[in-house]
Amino acid sequence: APIPSNIMRIAISGAQSTGKTTLARDLAEAIPNTRVEPEPFRVLRNQLGLVSGADSMTPEQEIALIEHSGRRMQALRAGETVVYDRCGLDALAHALVAADMGNPAFTSEWLRTLEEATNTAMKPLTLLVVVPVSDDLPLEDDGVRSTDLTYQKAVDQRIRSLASEFPRVMEVNGTRAERVSRILDRVDPEGRYGR
Repeated sequence: APIPSNIMRIAISGAQSTGKTTLARDLAEAIPNTRVEPEPFRVLRNQLGLVSGADSMTPEQEIALIEHSGRRMQALRAGETVVYDRCGLDALAHALVAADMGNPAFTSEWLRTLEEATNTAMKPLTLLVVVPVSDDLPLEDDGVRSTDLTYQKAVDQRIRSLASEFPRVMEVNGTRAERVSRILDRVDPEGRYGR
């Protein structure tokens, strides 16, 4: 049965420079009573002194991003759909890549803690949309995201692997219109997931 639109939460997940923010805005325009929840990294960047990259992030910063995302998924007004620009899964993927690339702060104990926090934060999610890396979109330097191509591809692989474990997930690519259309094919005209 379709899920009522007043509890629909859609998260857009993916590596840097894949068009997540644009897709979130496009979806908000296409689905009635929808708002975009901004990317946790950008919201907390100054407060936590965040610098994107495998060597620059700490487990404490990643868990703060995951917990922020989880709190925002609980903060809903009746009758609205929310599209999240990134979610806890993204922070977990970045942490795993940091560990893979030799950041010693990301111990196996920390990774277990981050994974548990992500699972809790993701529970309210209706649909996870993964936007893979594409050769059509160059890695842009916006002063926030990492511009390391190796890092981008590693994060992309981790996100796609983690997302495959999520029960309601889809991957989208193509033009802006094609991406929105594919998601709307899974959502009914009133903005309910389930088709």
